Amino acid sequence: MVLVYRIKPSKPSAVFGAVVGVAMIIFVLVRFPLREPFVWLWLAVAVGVVGFSLWAAFAKRGAEKVVVEDRPQSGS
Repeated sequence: MVLVYRIKPSKPSAVFGAVVGVAMIIFVLVRFPLREPFVWLWLAVAVGVVGFSLWAAFAKRGAEKVVVEDRPQSGS
């Protein structure tokens, strides 16, 4: 028998992560020139944080951690 547990963050903490990610995007766009390669890396990471946080908050199967537990059959 295989049991699967999905561990999700609370919606408020996931939404907070998305808000922080949006703040990171705005900060970089306002403060730094877009001609620097590091700025593009920073923006890509921030977009990933926003997407992952919103997915974890609102998707039915959105989980940060999935635990698969394999239990032996009882009665053998």
